[in-house]
Amino acid sequence: MPTSLSGGLRDHWFFGRKTSSFTLQWHLTNRCRFHCRHCYDRSERGELTLAEALAVLAGLQAFGRRYRLLPRVSLSGGDPLQYPHFWELYAALAKARMEVSILGNPVGPEILRQLLAVHPPRYYQVSLEGLREHNDFIRGRGHYDQVLAFLAAARPLGLETHVMLTLTRANLEQVIPLGSELRGLTARLTFNRLSQTGEGAALELPAKAEYADFLRRYLAAGHVNPVLGVKDNLFNIIRHRHGRPLWPGCTGFGCGAAFNFVALLPDGEVHACRKYPSLLGQIRDASLETIYHSVAARRYREGSQACRNCALRRHCGGCPAVTAGQGLRPLDDLDPHCFLED
Repeated sequence: MPTSLSGGLRDHWFFGRKTSSFTLQWHLTNRCRFHCRHCYDRSERGELTLAEALAVLAGLQAFGRRYRLLPRVSLSGGDPLQYPHFWELYAALAKARMEVSILGNPVGPEILRQLLAVHPPRYYQVSLEGLREHNDFIRGRGHYDQVLAFLAAARPLGLETHVMLTLTRANLEQVIPLGSELRGLTARLTFNRLSQTGEGAALELPAKAEYADFLRRYLAAGHVNPVLGVKDNLFNIIRHRHGRPLWPGCTGFGCGAAFNFVALLPDGEVHACRKYPSLLGQIRDASLETIYHSVAARRYREGSQACRNCALRRHCGGCPAVTAGQGLRPLDDLDPHCFLED
C-alpha cells in the first residue's frame, strides 16, 4: 500500500516509486456539442451537484494535506464548460489556489479572457485527429479550423495550449505532418493510442510492426520539430535499445493509473483510467483516500502481470486501455503493441 513519507506517496511494491503530486482527472459532464467517432462514453450520466463537487474539492485538498502532495485537477468531459456549475467550481478552485488544466473544446477569446481573469489554467488542451479532412470526418465539419483559430487566439493572451490526438491506423501517417502545421501555434502535440471502447470499437489500430516503425520516425522528426511531445510508454523500448535514459512515461511513472492520478466521472464513479472500465469506487459513498487505498486501486497500480519482471516496467507497463480494447486482460496480458522482444 502506498504510504506517506517525507512528503508524497510511495508504492513499496513497485521499486519504491514515489510521487509528490496527484492529479484528479475530473470529467465534469458527458455533454458535448461534437459527436466524435471514437468517443469512449456517450451515456447520459448524471452529474454531481455543486455541493457535491465542492465536497470533492475539499476531499482532494484533505488528501493533499494528509500525504503532503501537490494536488492538481484536470477538468475534462465531454466539454467541461457545459457543466452547469462550471464557473462556480472554477472560482472555488481559484480560491483554493489549485493547479488546474482544462481538456476541452475550442472556445472564443471572450471565454479565454474570462478563464484567465478568474484563474489562469496551467494549460488548455484541445484535440485534433489529423489533417483537416480526416479530423473533420472524426470530429465534425469545421472542427479543424475552429481549433486553429482557438490556438491563434490563445497565444497573444499568454495561455499555454496543448493538442492531443487519438492514434488509429487511419491517421498514423498524418501525425508528423500535423506537427509541422502546428509548429509555432501550440506548445505541444502528443498522442494516445485508441482504446477500442465505446464508439471507438468501430475503428482500427495499426499493426505492431507499423506502430514500432512509426515511433522511430516520430522520434526522428522530434529532433527538428519541438512541438512533437513524447507520451506513449513504448517509446522507452527504442530508448532502451540505444542505451539512452528512459522517458518517465505516460504520467511520469509509466502507467500511473491509480497511482499519481485517478479519473472521476460525471456521476461520481472513480476509475483508474478514463479510457476503459476500471472502477475503483463511488465518490458519493467513500472518500478519495478510502478509494485510493482500496484493493481494486492497488491491483490497478500493479499493472499487468506480463510486465512485472520487465527491466522497463518502472517507466513503461504498456497501455492497459489498449490491451482491454483488444479483448485482452489488462491486468494479466501484454500490451499488443509491445515490440521489446521482436
